Amino acid sequence: MKYIEESYTGGACACPEALRQYFDDGTIDGYERVLSEGKEAVVHVVSKHGSGGKVYYAAKVYKKREERGFKNRADYFVTQNMYKRRAILAIRKKTRFGREVEEAVWQNRETGYLAELLAAGADVPVLVKAGQDSFIMEYLGEGEQRAPQLIEARGEIGDSRGVFARLLENVELFLRCNIVHGDLSPYNVLYHRGRAVVIDFPQASDPRRNPNAQALLLRDIRNLCAFFAKCAVPADPEAIFAEMWHKYQLNVI
Repeated sequence: MKYIEESYTGGACACPEALRQYFDDGTIDGYERVLSEGKEAVVHVVSKHGSGGKVYYAAKVYKKREERGFKNRADYFVTQNMYKRRAILAIRKKTRFGREVEEAVWQNRETGYLAELLAAGADVPVLVKAGQDSFIMEYLGEGEQRAPQLIEARGEIGDSRGVFARLLENVELFLRCNIVHGDLSPYNVLYHRGRAVVIDFPQASDPRRNPNAQALLLRDIRNLCAFFAKCAVPADPEAIFAEMWHKYQLNVI
């Protein structure tokens, strides 16, 4: 990942070059620190000064293809019948054009899904600005202190049954929007002010087009059930999945 040399307010040369565009258009004016690093991206904390003080945001910067550790794209992508035959063949043959198409889809799908899910009322981060190779979103935390992952907040959850029920409502809402998260676990849910917020959607897929969607949805539900079983909230993931998928097929969710 390339870093810029200019000393932007609050960040100096630590700021990734991909974030320059947000300084230039006035979305942010400060760089704070690296927040987390995943298989496909690095999330940074950035800021904007206003009359009410400093506001923090999270900036997700995608890694270059060769730097990413996420290898199992086939289960999620499956060319999804969204493109012209030439593009689909190029993706399958892994040509240069195919890689460019796949890369564009991979990066743009997350912001597209976030925007759609926000409009539907889902508990996901607010999208602030989408840009080249990156995007700015709501920062979940209190000042310098980030919101914990659900796995870290197990002892802090006051209403485990309520949080579990709301997460399942979100999974069903995603499905209503024809979206399966595909990598949902206590590590991809943040717990902030009593609310569970689902993050990380680049691997999400459309169940109308991805034949692996059912297996991915069942795995998401199993992951949530396994975590909340440790919080004394027993549930049957297979039964939950069967009912949810049946309702989806009948178009009644």
